[in-house]
Amino acid sequence: MKMTFNRKMILLVLADDGGEPPPFSASTIAGRLEDALEHRWPGYEELKAVPAKTQIYRTLRELWAAGVIVGTRFKDDPIMGNGLPFWVVGYQLAADVDKNALIADCNAIYRKVDKAKHGVNFFSSVMDMGLPANEVKQLTIEVKRLLQKTHPDKVGGFDDQFKQMIECRDWIRSGIPPGTPRTPVR
Repeated sequence: MKMTFNRKMILLVLADDGGEPPPFSASTIAGRLEDALEHRWPGYEELKAVPAKTQIYRTLRELWAAGVIVGTRFKDDPIMGNGLPFWVVGYQLAADVDKNALIADCNAIYRKVDKAKHGVNFFSSVMDMGLPANEVKQLTIEVKRLLQKTHPDKVGGFDDQFKQMIECRDWIRSGIPPGTPRTPVR
């Protein structure tokens, strides 16, 4: 497979997660290319114009067919409730699928434990704090599993996720308050 300019730029975007792990939709890829052009990101010096959406979709199909990237369908919810959820194909490098899934799992567990421990601050009042005891046990097991998977002595490159899981473990050990009983909606 010949490395064309569009292929090179899309692979650069997929390789650089920028804090958020892939999969990225075609719209996200186009947005990141626009940001790279506007802010002159390092590595994107050759970029003089953002490829059209049709070019991005065609290039993604070519890379997927060659086995360089993989696509995953996921349901995307519109921001601020403007519209209905819709299905999107997210793309990521084929070699990074397991790595990205592990990062996403760590981020999801961290958010859940943080919310259970500290609640949500809503107009200076803390809400939605705590979890039932059976969920805390499941979270404890999941945090231990992710601690082993991200341990720096076993695997490199997951230092941030390991620190997240250490913090989650400490929060759980210090005690997660019991959740408030919820009444079923009729």
